[in-house]
Amino acid sequence: MRVPVPVTRSNDLSAGSSSHLFLSIPPAPPPTLAPAIEVPIPHGWPPGESAGKVQKTTSVFVNGMNVVLDQHDCGPLVLQITIPPANSLLPMQLLQSKRAVIVTCFSVRMNGKTTACTSHWPPLPLLTCGQPMSMPATFTFTNLCTNVHVGMSGTDLIGGIVRTAATMAIERCYFRTPGVNLTAVEESEKNLYAAAASLLASVVQHVSDPRYPLRVDATTKGPFGTEIKISVSAGSADTRNNPQKISISVEKKWEDQQKSRAASIGAAGEYTWDAGGDTTKEGLKGQVGIAGTAPGLGARTTASGEYHPDAPEGQRGKATFKQEAATPVWSESTQTDYNPGAPDGRRVSSQTETMAKTWSGERRTTTVNNPDGTRTITVVDNNDGKITLTTRKEPDGSMTLPEQAGSGGGPPRAVGTPASDIWGPPL
Repeated sequence: MRVPVPVTRSNDLSAGSSSHLFLSIPPAPPPTLAPAIEVPIPHGWPPGESAGKVQKTTSVFVNGMNVVLDQHDCGPLVLQITIPPANSLLPMQLLQSKRAVIVTCFSVRMNGKTTACTSHWPPLPLLTCGQPMSMPATFTFTNLCTNVHVGMSGTDLIGGIVRTAATMAIERCYFRTPGVNLTAVEESEKNLYAAAASLLASVVQHVSDPRYPLRVDATTKGPFGTEIKISVSAGSADTRNNPQKISISVEKKWEDQQKSRAASIGAAGEYTWDAGGDTTKEGLKGQVGIAGTAPGLGARTTASGEYHPDAPEGQRGKATFKQEAATPVWSESTQTDYNPGAPDGRRVSSQTETMAKTWSGERRTTTVNNPDGTRTITVVDNNDGKITLTTRKEPDGSMTLPEQAGSGGGPPRAVGTPASDIWGPPL
C-alpha cells in the first residue's frame, strides 16, 4: 500500500519546536534546557543554498518551483527563538542549525535522487537541531494543496523511523555541554553505533522489500586529524537502479570555534561492480578537492576521473575539472570534461551554469561548449511561478520551448505512469 504524499517545493515553509541549551545574558552557568520555537522558513533557505546543504531538483519543477530531494537540509542560520529569548548561546546554535529530511520515496527519483517526503498530513516531520538531541517536531505546512504527490510506502516510513530513533538515542547518550569534548574512545563508540544504526535501518527495509539495498555508512578518525568515511551498498534485487558499490573518502577540515567558517581538503574513491549490466556505471571513480565555507559563501574546486573497463569504446574513461561558488542569491559552476577515447577534435567539452535569484523567481543559464566547436545555451526563467525555457545553438539560431504554467502545471510524469497526481510506478 502506498500513501500519497505531496511533494515539497523549495518555497514551501516549515516550522515547529525543539529544545536548546539556555544561558542567560550576562552568563550565569550552568546552562539549562529551554523550549524553542522553529520560525517558519522556506526549504530553499539562502544560507543553506550557499553552504551546499539544500538539495533540490535543477530540471524538474512543480507549480514552477524546484522539488526537495534526499539528504536535504535547510542548513545554517535557521531562525529559532528560545524561551526566554535572551540566550547567549543563540549565535552558536544558529550557526549549527539544521532541518533535515527523514523520509524519502524510494520509487520516485528526480535528477538521480529519491524524492523527499515532508508534510503536515500525513505527519512527516523534519529532524531539527536541538539539545540534548535532535527533534522530529518541525513540519512542512504549505504543501497541503500541491497537486503532485509521490507514493510513499510503508518500507520508506519504517526506514526513516529507525534511522531517526537511532540518531536521537546516540545523540542523547553522547551529549556534552559546550566546552566539553568527547574522548577518543567515546568518539569511536559514537561512530560505531551510527554505522550499526544505518545498517539496521537498511536491513529492516531490505527484509520488507528486497529491492532496497543493504547499506552501511561508517565514519572514523584517521591520522593527522583526518576523517574517514566508508559506505557500502549491496544486495538489492534491482541493481540497475541500486548499483552494488563501495566508496571511501578521507577529509581534513579546519574550522573556527563557532563552526561558522571552515576549509577542507579531501580525496574519495568509489568502485561499482554491478549496475544491472549498465557498463557505463561499473568501474572506478576518484576525486580530490578543496573547499571552503563562510556565512553566506561557499566555494569548491575538484578534479576527478573515472574508468569503466567494460564500457563501449569512447565511454571507458573521463577526467573532469570543476569549480563551484555560491552565495544566497547567486551561484556558478564551471566544468571541463576530457575523454581520451573520443575521436580527435571531440575529446574536450565544457559547460558553465549560473543561477541568479530575483524577487519573482530565479534564472538558470547553462552554456555548453560542444566538442565540435559549437555552443549550446539554455536559459530557464522561473518568474512568478511560470517557467520559460529558451535554447539556442551558436551559430545555428535559437528556439523557445513551450512555457510551463505555474498553477496546475507540473513536470513531465514518470514513464509508464497514468495521468494522475501520483508519480511513478515502483522501480
